[in-house]
Amino acid sequence: MFADIVRQLDAIFMPHAIAVIGASDDPTAWGNWTMRCLLRSGFAGDIYPVNILQSRVMGLHAYSKVTQIPTKVDLAVIVVPAAGVAKVMSDCVEHQVGGAVIITAGFAETGRQGRLLQDEIVDIARKGGIRFVGPNSNGIISSAARICIPFDQAPTPGPIALVSQSGTFGGHLAMSAAARGYGISKFISVGNQADLNMADYLAYLSEDRHTEVIILYVEGVTEGRRFLEVAKQVTMRKPVIVYKGGTSDAGSRAALPHGFPRRERRRLPSYVSSERSHQGCGDCTLI
Repeated sequence: MFADIVRQLDAIFMPHAIAVIGASDDPTAWGNWTMRCLLRSGFAGDIYPVNILQSRVMGLHAYSKVTQIPTKVDLAVIVVPAAGVAKVMSDCVEHQVGGAVIITAGFAETGRQGRLLQDEIVDIARKGGIRFVGPNSNGIISSAARICIPFDQAPTPGPIALVSQSGTFGGHLAMSAAARGYGISKFISVGNQADLNMADYLAYLSEDRHTEVIILYVEGVTEGRRFLEVAKQVTMRKPVIVYKGGTSDAGSRAALPHGFPRRERRRLPSYVSSERSHQGCGDCTLI
């Protein structure tokens, strides 16, 4: 039903080789944390650190550019400063990288200049055929591929997929589920959704054989009509639970750092209608 999005996103969630662009030996850097999490998660494929200044990172040979890696790279995890992301994305296009997760913040969530930077990377990625998570993402988990980027310890594998616009709230949901014995198939901190958005993730997870239940934390949607159309199809096959944030004035203000200015957000209709498999959740106690 969603064959195209599955083909595109498998490079992100089922990769064979990962490049961490901005990997670092500095324990205070996001690039160091990302490498540590990835190495601890037990990923069985190849991991390539990319650092313009270091020849080795955390004991692995490092490359100064992704284009110098001698083999195909399926997934690039980008943790360089915001001003350098466009050049990195151009390099990824040149090297025919399959997909990307952009951890770096400093884009649309910061204002006009950040929006321009974000638009630039979207333009480069779309012309080059690269789909990406973020920017301003906390990372992803794919239990089947043994990838865990945002957490020091990977949750127990299981049938629940979590997709969140808030990295903090999403992490809380994932840890709460794990503490109660519910395993996780996928976790996606969507960030600003400059490219991939909630409708894309919902479509992908509907086809994921490792996922039986989909949980979304939504502050706003950029393609409301498409989202509802996809949700209607997906909920005929799998239950979808939606937490709707940003409904109060305080919640609306809290949603701004995730790249959704008030004038651009779209309200979800109550949310969740009385249609089969749509479940409205008032708080986290139902997890």
